[in-house]
Amino acid sequence: MSHGLSVATLCACAVRFSFLCAVLFSPLSLFSQSNPIVFGDRETLPVGNKVNAAFLEDVNADGILDILSLVGEPGISAVMYTQLGLGSGNYSAATSQPLTVGFPWSVAVGDFNEDGNADAIVSDLLNASVSYLSGNGDGTFTIEPRLIQGWNGGNPQVLARDMDDDGHVDLVGANFFGSQMLIAWGTGIDDPIDAFEPVTVIEVSGYPTSIDVADLDLDGDLDLCCGLNAGSGGGVAVSLATGVRTYDTEVREIGGMPGAHWSVRAVDLDGGAPELVSVGEGDGLLGIFPLVDGLPQLPITYPISVDARHLDTADLDLDGNLEIVVRDTINGEYQLLRGLGGYDFLPELMITDDPVSFCPVFLEDLDFDGRVDLFSANYGEQTTSLHRNLTLTGVPFRRGDVNLDGSTNVADAIYHLAYLFGGGGDPGCFDSADINDDGGVNISDAITLLESLFGGGGSLPEPTGDCNIDPTDDTLECDDNGGTCP
Repeated sequence: MSHGLSVATLCACAVRFSFLCAVLFSPLSLFSQSNPIVFGDRETLPVGNKVNAAFLEDVNADGILDILSLVGEPGISAVMYTQLGLGSGNYSAATSQPLTVGFPWSVAVGDFNEDGNADAIVSDLLNASVSYLSGNGDGTFTIEPRLIQGWNGGNPQVLARDMDDDGHVDLVGANFFGSQMLIAWGTGIDDPIDAFEPVTVIEVSGYPTSIDVADLDLDGDLDLCCGLNAGSGGGVAVSLATGVRTYDTEVREIGGMPGAHWSVRAVDLDGGAPELVSVGEGDGLLGIFPLVDGLPQLPITYPISVDARHLDTADLDLDGNLEIVVRDTINGEYQLLRGLGGYDFLPELMITDDPVSFCPVFLEDLDFDGRVDLFSANYGEQTTSLHRNLTLTGVPFRRGDVNLDGSTNVADAIYHLAYLFGGGGDPGCFDSADINDDGGVNISDAITLLESLFGGGGSLPEPTGDCNIDPTDDTLECDDNGGTCP
């Protein structure tokens, strides 16, 4: 459609009468918008039997996370399967390592004997025995006897941490039957008896099903927290470090969440001290327990699936706020709570194509694309699952809306030309001003827009109409406060 003006005439007029820009281009406030969080369809890796839990650890020191899957229960031999990471989210075939425990449930990975290789200690859900696996450096292990004086159980979760900052890796665990949190002090000595000093026991007022370690009161020492079982009233508990290898009496907060807390995480949501984030299985709630001087307070709660058990947190869309992902044990679904900053979250996404599972959830960048992916394992299906994070990162904008007024018209061409030739202001979004999507901002962009509007030049490159992320990788960006989408 022709309007009787050539592109050249319009360009000349726009440059000559740049005073018009001052009228058309009053400053606009910019509002940030969040990009939809998108995960790809699940990719599965076969494992030899029903998986109780799978964990991500680098066991061959190549900088790539590997998969350790635990199998074993009455009637099924106990085995740890290792799948080495090959990069780009790909893994080797599973190799098996027999275990001495009967019901393997958690694994702690660290260089316990200080030979430079990653070792693994596998705990038993039902009793106090552990399998000590000395790492060979190539992702394989040799099983060895280790006496841990005072270790008790069963142990639904174990962690490898240097709790007393002495340079030796310690073993931290939850003793479900004994209502205790345990710390076995590592010595770094490669010996069946002297590998650990006797265990420190911290009594708790319930049956712990999960445990985590963090500096909860910001005094420089690592503290303990745990989630408690429904049979003992649920909730979370904290024990603060009071000195070298000493801990204060447990402080517990149930806060209306009496379900089983199989996944407690100490994580900083608001840029201050950590908070405790936990799921109460059976409650239908996710709880964020603020800490005051390291002690838990009444939680802020969000409704989730009543059968949710495990969670993890990460910044999935790279906007600076953490998201929370929980998994339902009955139908395998994942629920995502989008972080809006601090304790504010919004339900956004449900992933429904995974089978039944009670396995932990992990958010890690497994394909090295800078975005955190979703990983878990599946009990009945005998597989592990990877959902790649496909979320587009960047600021949403509308191509050609150079003056940020929410539409694309001749005023945008005039603004663009005034910026180039008439002393006009910078575009608030250079992505939007890159009208022909060639990675630069120049006269050809204004010509492309004018030809699209008046010269039959066809539609502009996406995104047009509705705001979206630039599908083309370039160095252009929008204003830090937002794009062209008020």
